[in-house]
Amino acid sequence: MLKIDRRTPGKKITKAFRTGAIIIAATAGSQAYATVLSGNVYWSSGINSGDLAATCSVTFPDEQPLAVSRTLVVGNDVPNGTEIFSWGYGAWSSDVVMSCVGSGKGTNSGAISGFSPTNTFTIFNVNDSYGGIIMNNSGLRLKLWVKAGTGSTPCTGVGCDPYSNAYSLYGYATGGSFLSTGEEAPLQGSYWSDLYQKINPPVSPADNLRYYPTMTGRYSMRASLIKVGNVSYGPLKVNNPPPFQVGTTSINTLFQGSGITIAPPACRLKTTDYTIPMGTWEAVTFAGTPVYGTPEPVNLSLECSGKTEHVHFRFEDTGTSLSANKNVTLYDNAGGNKIDGLEIELLYNGNKADVDNTTLTDTGSHGSFVSFEQAFSSASTASFQARYVQNGGITASGRRYSGPVVGKVNMYVTYD
Repeated sequence: MLKIDRRTPGKKITKAFRTGAIIIAATAGSQAYATVLSGNVYWSSGINSGDLAATCSVTFPDEQPLAVSRTLVVGNDVPNGTEIFSWGYGAWSSDVVMSCVGSGKGTNSGAISGFSPTNTFTIFNVNDSYGGIIMNNSGLRLKLWVKAGTGSTPCTGVGCDPYSNAYSLYGYATGGSFLSTGEEAPLQGSYWSDLYQKINPPVSPADNLRYYPTMTGRYSMRASLIKVGNVSYGPLKVNNPPPFQVGTTSINTLFQGSGITIAPPACRLKTTDYTIPMGTWEAVTFAGTPVYGTPEPVNLSLECSGKTEHVHFRFEDTGTSLSANKNVTLYDNAGGNKIDGLEIELLYNGNKADVDNTTLTDTGSHGSFVSFEQAFSSASTASFQARYVQNGGITASGRRYSGPVVGKVNMYVTYD
């Protein structure tokens, strides 16, 4: 009888693997944190110059979703362009909100001083087929979309004049389009693309003066993490966090944080302890050449989080007197006396697997990508064999022995 046990302390991961992607841990959605900028807007020329035009504010989300602790298991067999993780509207952040309360005083100029009710969001996209914001991991990008909670008024589409609109949401990042209420647009374009949110004083047809309206405009953001190449492993962050800017004040805290960890896939033993019936060995008269028995299957069950390359096994004999031939030593059932002349040899793919607590047997790749939603859901088997080998007269304590025998090894699973 051969017993094989798993020794937990021996399990380790020493290198990243190329395999599927899966989320193995996550933390619930964002809380409402925000930064508010506000101030008075004054007419700086024309009639009523120096008078209050409006009091305005801009509220910027500050939840830092990338700082939330989360582990994503991503393998390089996942096709480029695959969405690894996403944050919906409201999950990525609260809304970007701009409000003004008009003073009721108009002007024939439109020039202002003081607080500027213009919010510019600058995105540092990569101008290639994938787009997205550059991360510290060259295999991943962060892509953004916006949805207008308040549409540009009164003009939407391409070619509108923001100075004729009371509220505008537009920019190069949306292809020059002025977004209408409920409209979604990806933030794209070149390395330096802007999204503008403005409240302007349109001309009143009653007296041809410009007045700031009393109104609130808002837009939402969602984000996706996209695989664009071979990933590396470790904490993930945005290299150059894109800022919101009002006047000379710039705020980029929303995109800060490195709570996400990109980890390689792995395999683990599904069944940890095995008992292998070896049957009866009919002793032969030893003539100097080892005699081998029929190999018995030793199928070790694995469960993996994706396709894992180079899964190694290492075997440790638990006996008190180790085999010089790097085999499993055998003992009688009664008093644990060592059996000389008979051992058990392990094989993998017909080749000897040394039992010496040092040699690693590479069993190749195991597992495959199944789902982003499950961990260790891909089953696999490492198929070893065990066989008797007689390399001398069979004795115990110097006497010929016939009866039950048992051997035991510990096994360790390691990864390159």
